[in-house]
Amino acid sequence: MNEKPGLNSPAAAPARDPSLAYLERDETLTVLLDVSRELTSILASDELFRRIADRVRKIVHYHLFSVLMWNEQSAHLEGVFSVHHEEAIPVRLKVPLFKGITGHAAGERRIFRVDDVRRDPRYIEFPNSENVRSELVVPLFLEDRLIGVLDLESIRVAAFTPENERMLGILSSYIAIALENSRLYAHSRNTQERLQRDLDTAREVQRQLLPQGRREIPGVDLSVVYVPARQLAGDFYDFPAYGSGRFALAVGDVSGKGTAAALYASLAVGILREYTQDHRCWPEEMLRVLNQRLCAANMTPSYVALLFAVYDASLRQLMIANAGEPRPILMRGGEVAEIQVDGTPLGMFDSIDYEELTLALQPGDLIVFASDGILESTNDESEHFGFDRLAVLLRELPPSVSADSISAAILKATDEFSGHPEEAHDDRTLVVLRLL
Repeated sequence: MNEKPGLNSPAAAPARDPSLAYLERDETLTVLLDVSRELTSILASDELFRRIADRVRKIVHYHLFSVLMWNEQSAHLEGVFSVHHEEAIPVRLKVPLFKGITGHAAGERRIFRVDDVRRDPRYIEFPNSENVRSELVVPLFLEDRLIGVLDLESIRVAAFTPENERMLGILSSYIAIALENSRLYAHSRNTQERLQRDLDTAREVQRQLLPQGRREIPGVDLSVVYVPARQLAGDFYDFPAYGSGRFALAVGDVSGKGTAAALYASLAVGILREYTQDHRCWPEEMLRVLNQRLCAANMTPSYVALLFAVYDASLRQLMIANAGEPRPILMRGGEVAEIQVDGTPLGMFDSIDYEELTLALQPGDLIVFASDGILESTNDESEHFGFDRLAVLLRELPPSVSADSISAAILKATDEFSGHPEEAHDDRTLVVLRLL
């Protein structure tokens, strides 16, 4: 028999409009989507931690919030950020798996919601948590790999609800992605900064290996220009001591670029200086010895192009041997021509003999030793600057122009020709020698 509810009977609850439930669910999903997009776009860790704390507070009210990251090496969760009543505080937490509520949540790979931590034997009291009564711990995973945990604490009993748990469970995957992106970004930045420091040191060492200061030679106006295309160069030059009345010159180019090429260039300079300390040999012998030493080293890059010359001031003779460098250029009486001396680069084949050419110089003669970075400067149409353009430039210079001015004019011309001097495709080395 059905009875009508009396005065003492509970009244039936009014039916809830289903559209309101859908509306609240849509609003919740919209908030979560906006938060996830915002968090995954932040890479700086400090900013990310603060933003996570702020956005989580808009979803779940807490009194103490901490982010702990998983450290594979130490096998601990390590506190990286903590907020106590909206104020960031220092954190020194280290928690192993299955220790405390935080460690159990990470170890068991599930969210822990504890209504009263004082009744839970797993709870461990940390600094600033003396008044904590309830806790919500959300482990963060990325493809089953533990990233860390979010630890929310409140001074009220049963402060966190199943709905809070559900919403943070949804948001946790996005937070895990954001934290991992931030970690990778920080690692990449630190690696880049360390590499930059190493490159700066290597560049300074390489610079110190090159001759320092201006070389004064009686009767000769000498200019040297060295413009690396990158922080470390494969080009090099040297003026080994060669006794009274003589002047030695080496201009080289190592195959490849970067650190390996710079180290190989340093090796070549070291061998050159070592040998010239005790031997005053002719250029062809110097190239033969260097070739044998570099072949024996059996290193990569595989070869070195090198031109070695000795100038005898008393005889006004220039002795040249070449191992793969561009031919030197001689201007005499307004005529410009390549000095016909060639050879195989060093370090490629054993037991190679090199030819030597002796050139009798005259007052006013101009000799240009230009690396391939000069002659092969390329414009937007993939044309090389080349010998012909260089010859025209040299012929148009005043007869009494200094070696420094000649070097500056050549560099300026190649810069203007390429149109992109800041993006040079190769190192540029110039040695200009002019007899007074």
